[in-house]
Amino acid sequence: MTDGVQARGRIASPVCEWAVRPTAVVVHDPAAAGAFDALDPDSPPEEFLFRERPDPQRYGEQHAAFVAELRRHLGRVFLLSELAGDHEVWARTARSPNQVFTRDSLITLPWAPSAYIAARMRPVLRRPESRTLEVAVQRLGLTELVRLPEHVFLEGGDVVPFTREGRRTLLVGHGPRSTLEAARFLQEALIPAHLDEIIAIRLADWRLNLDGGFLPVAEDVVLSDRESILSAMLLDATGAHPFDLWGLLRSLGVRVIEVTRSESVDSQACNCVCLGERRVIRYDLCERVARLLDRHDVQVYCVPGSELVKGRGGPRCMSRPIYLPLDPHWAHTGGD
Repeated sequence: MTDGVQARGRIASPVCEWAVRPTAVVVHDPAAAGAFDALDPDSPPEEFLFRERPDPQRYGEQHAAFVAELRRHLGRVFLLSELAGDHEVWARTARSPNQVFTRDSLITLPWAPSAYIAARMRPVLRRPESRTLEVAVQRLGLTELVRLPEHVFLEGGDVVPFTREGRRTLLVGHGPRSTLEAARFLQEALIPAHLDEIIAIRLADWRLNLDGGFLPVAEDVVLSDRESILSAMLLDATGAHPFDLWGLLRSLGVRVIEVTRSESVDSQACNCVCLGERRVIRYDLCERVARLLDRHDVQVYCVPGSELVKGRGGPRCMSRPIYLPLDPHWAHTGGD
C-alpha cells in the first residue's frame, strides 16, 4: 500500500471497497434479456434460485430504478449485453434470472484495478455465469489474476476488499456457498504480491454469503447480523491464526450497527453498494437501519426492493464494480 493516510484517526484509508468510487459498474438487464420468462408460474422452480417468484413487471421496474440510481452516482454503468451480447456464452446465461447477481460470478480488487478472479459457484446451475462476466471485463481491459482449482468454490458475495492499518485485506466468508479451501488457496496464490492478509469468516449454515450478514460501509461503520458470524481466522504470510473479528473492530474504533436476522434476510439490510465518501445505495425495506446509518454520517440512497429482494440478494449482489480507468473506446458506452 502506498497510501498510509489515517482516516479520522481510526483506520488507514488507502484502497478498499468502502473508500473507493468505482470507475464503472457492470449490471445485467434481465428484462431486456428475457430472464423473467423463467419466472413464469408454469416454469419449474429449478430454473432459478429465488426464494419466491417475484412479479416480473414490477421486478423489471425496480431493477431499472436501481440501475438509474447507479448511473446518477457513478461515472458509467455497463449492461452485460453491451459487453458480451455478441459472444456465444451470452446465450447460455442471458435468460437466467440468477445472472442479475453480477457480484457473485467474478471478483475485482480496488488495489489491483486491472485484474479479476473468476468465481467458481457451488450451484451447478450458476457456474456458466462466471464466463459471461469474464468476457465482459476482459473487453474492458482486465486480465485474470489467478484461476481457482475445480474443487474450490468461491462467490463474489463472500469477498469484501477491506483495509486495516494500511494492509490489503480480504474478508472472505465461508459456509454454504464458498469454502475455507478457497481462502487458503488465495492465501497461497496472492500473498504477498497482491494481498497482505485474509480474514476468513465462518458463516452460519443459513447465511448464503458474507455480504448478507457483514459489510463495512465506511472507515468507522460496519453493518452486521452478529448471529451470522461464527468465528474468524487470520491467514497471512506466516500461516493461519485464530482471530478476534469483533476485537479488531473495537480496536479500530469501528461502530457495528446491529442488524437482526430477519432484517438481514427479509430486507437485505446489510447489503449495500458502497459509492465511496460515506455513501451507499440500499433497498428501502428497513427504515430503522437507514436511520442508524444517517445518524453515523453515512449518506443513504434508497431504491425500491420489495420484488428484487425475492431473489435473496441486495444492491451489492446486483453490481460488479470496475476500478480500472476505462479505455477511450468505451467513452460513449455505458451512460454517464
